[in-house]
Amino acid sequence: MLLAGTACTNKMEVLSPNQQNILSLSLNSQGELFYEISHQGETLVKKSLIGITTDNEQNSFNQGLQLTAVESKQINEEYSIPTGKTRHYINHANEKVFTFSNQYGEKMILECRAYNDGIAFRYNISGTDITIKKENTEITLPTGSKSWMMDWVRHYENYYPERLIDTISTPTEFLFPVLIQKSKAWMLMTEAAVYDMPAIHLSKKPLSSTFHLEFAKEDSSFIAENGYKSSWKTFILGKNLGEIVESTLVENLNPPSCIDNTEWITPGVAVFPWWSDHLANSYIDTLKMYIDLAESMKWEWLEFDVSLINTPLRASKEWETVSWIPELVEYATQKGINVYGWDEIKTLDNKKGRDYVFSRYKEMGIKGIKIDYIDSDSQYAMKFRDTVCAEAAKYGLMVSFHGETLPRGHRRKYPNIMTNEAVKGAEYYTFKGYPCANSRHNCTLPFTRNVVGSMDYTPVTFTIREENPRTTTYCHELALAFAFESGWVCMADRPQAYLTSPARPVLEKIEAAWDETHFIDGYPGEYFCVARKKSNKWFIAAINSEQKRTINIPLSFLPQGKYDLVVYNDETEGDLNSCAISTLPAKSNTETVTLPLMPNGGCVIDVLPAQ
Repeated sequence: MLLAGTACTNKMEVLSPNQQNILSLSLNSQGELFYEISHQGETLVKKSLIGITTDNEQNSFNQGLQLTAVESKQINEEYSIPTGKTRHYINHANEKVFTFSNQYGEKMILECRAYNDGIAFRYNISGTDITIKKENTEITLPTGSKSWMMDWVRHYENYYPERLIDTISTPTEFLFPVLIQKSKAWMLMTEAAVYDMPAIHLSKKPLSSTFHLEFAKEDSSFIAENGYKSSWKTFILGKNLGEIVESTLVENLNPPSCIDNTEWITPGVAVFPWWSDHLANSYIDTLKMYIDLAESMKWEWLEFDVSLINTPLRASKEWETVSWIPELVEYATQKGINVYGWDEIKTLDNKKGRDYVFSRYKEMGIKGIKIDYIDSDSQYAMKFRDTVCAEAAKYGLMVSFHGETLPRGHRRKYPNIMTNEAVKGAEYYTFKGYPCANSRHNCTLPFTRNVVGSMDYTPVTFTIREENPRTTTYCHELALAFAFESGWVCMADRPQAYLTSPARPVLEKIEAAWDETHFIDGYPGEYFCVARKKSNKWFIAAINSEQKRTINIPLSFLPQGKYDLVVYNDETEGDLNSCAISTLPAKSNTETVTLPLMPNGGCVIDVLPAQ
């Protein structure tokens, strides 16, 4: 970060390096502070109130404010993370730090950043312990804004319906992220860097276009120790959806990695026995069958839900006396397969419990852990995640969170985080009577949930379950492994579903971390098409909702050259189990490929150099 100077000015605004995004501040006659956000001259957040209320009027900043100083900085850094949609992260922004004093002379700092792909700001109040009662942050959107956002549920496993903001009468509480379309501009609203405070939820009155930002239900007020540095209120902006999908703004707003050596962190494709049989983790022979599957498919991981031995859903202690676990891990190790385990917060919410589980895992050669049933946005839960990631790293353990909140960029600080759930995924096919994933939901996730971090959907379930039969096609399921991003891609189906699949050649090539991601085309809830690169390998994936359509795929993202495009596509409309494989020659990267997509369908293209 380069210091550019200090000044005090009446014009309170910060512009992005390309000058397309502007955050403007203003004070009214009562000393109340407001902000606006515009993108390429179009206002996306109208004049909205900001401020902080504490339990002490002297330390509250909601009126009587005066600007006392402005400091300007430029942020320009590059870094990498073992997981994600790109290998090369660029953190480049203009920042202004505005200092305001209230009528008692106490100071509040507002850190404001403008990126080429968005805007962010956060509050900073120095001092000793402060009881925060609420943020007075509001977000007022233009009337007629179209939205895709989740109604509040504790575990973030819900849909993102398409609605006009000012026509929503019920419910009144929602969750980040929120995708907004106004005219031809797009905005994804979320928050970043939440470590020692409760997460933010949104509320609004019926038929209103103003959101009020509120702390999680468990913490109507909370104590911020040694001062208060809030989360970043984050607004990803773009004229097209590609700027939303490809953004890494959430990671950029987090602190640098606290893990110096990350060579031991290995994303990869995992086999997931529980989906096919909730008691699969109880039997060593069953688990060995899945290890053999991983070896045959050239995948890297087994998810062994250790604490589910002899129990289908909730953790038990039986694993502590089971003698065959070291034998199983050794069997996996000899075949080049890594193992990660599973436990829940009730076991790990104290240091004694964590030390016991983590040390036992290390002794047995288990290299990671999936932590379940957190289901909370409280200050306690956020601190728990921060603590457990740091402690797991000391034991050389990678981490996945299930029953979980939205990612807020934590994997930059803790690159041992492989993935998070916070999604209605394929596990719902196993729950009879529950609303489950469908093609419209799947086609919304790349523009909402998956923008902000790895997503443990547990994809590619070819088997049609009796409890909740899928309505997506075979190639739609196939495409999910490439359309969705996750540091552990947990392949949920039975061994035979993959070993005998006509798509096995491309299934063996699935990657869990990408060097580049290029959005090609799509619209939330309708369809999504993306190209991803790993090393010198390119893949194109498309998923479609209910309407049959034709998509055009320009190949301009590829290097110059001739290619053979191996296409895996649905063969017959209405057939959920067909897969047609064809090869299309492309004489150059200037060509455009046109492909049909069946209703609820999808396709994968394996891009190969021409022979």
